[in-house]
Amino acid sequence: MHRTRTGRFTRLLASALVCLAFAGCEITVLTIQIADFDEVEGLWLWRLSDASGSYERSGQIQLSQVDGSQGGVVAYRETCANGTVGISNQASVSRPDGDPTTATLALPYLSCEGPGATYRASAYNQAGESALSATTVTF
Repeated sequence: MHRTRTGRFTRLLASALVCLAFAGCEITVLTIQIADFDEVEGLWLWRLSDASGSYERSGQIQLSQVDGSQGGVVAYRETCANGTVGISNQASVSRPDGDPTTATLALPYLSCEGPGATYRASAYNQAGESALSATTVTF
């Protein structure tokens, strides 16, 4: 029987996800539309703090290895705001007809902050960071 690296990775990822589920973490698919996608190096997720009522950095998603100009996948690495590395995975990328600079990502996001948290996002690259998104998501 021939085992592929992908098969081993899938089993390893599944085992890690089971452990994280027992630790109170859950995987949620985060769908986000990004303008000027080819210029973006990553995203920050900002969680609404119950204590302060303001948004605080919650997690970082570092993008790499974009595959496909009209669609495809992008590899990413998720890191919690405290520096804890979450997961490395791939997100699907789709681009609307007539707007090749915008992309919509559907990426599995590991949330360990409990249900009901509200988030916004910002994008970054070497030139700086965008403002927080106007749209919020709760999971």
